Amino acid sequence: MNLTEWARRQGIHPQTAYNWFHAGTLPVPAVRVNQRTILVSPDAALADPTEAHGQVARLTEWAVQSGQPVVGVEAEVGSGMNGSRTKLRRLLADPKVTVVLSSTATAWRR
Repeated sequence: MNLTEWARRQGIHPQTAYNWFHAGTLPVPAVRVNQRTILVSPDAALADPTEAHGQVARLTEWAVQSGQPVVGVEAEVGSGMNGSRTKLRRLLADPKVTVVLSSTATAWRR
């Protein structure tokens, strides 16, 4: 599978995947076959792109059952690769946001 197709299936912008490939941080095996084509390992193409959506659904369900009002949902795909969490930084900078729930950390309250 080519890198662009793999990136789109994972919910990642193709340019981000291309940048990761060149930086050596692409989370799956890939090889350049010519000047314009990068192929991702067939095994990596089987990764489930809906896994992140399942995490969001489980966390949202938990919040509702715990009595937390859910007024918005943000998800970042691949942000763990480089530590860039643009959406999280935007949420934390918004004074109207008082609670943030994360699947990888405890709740944060303002």
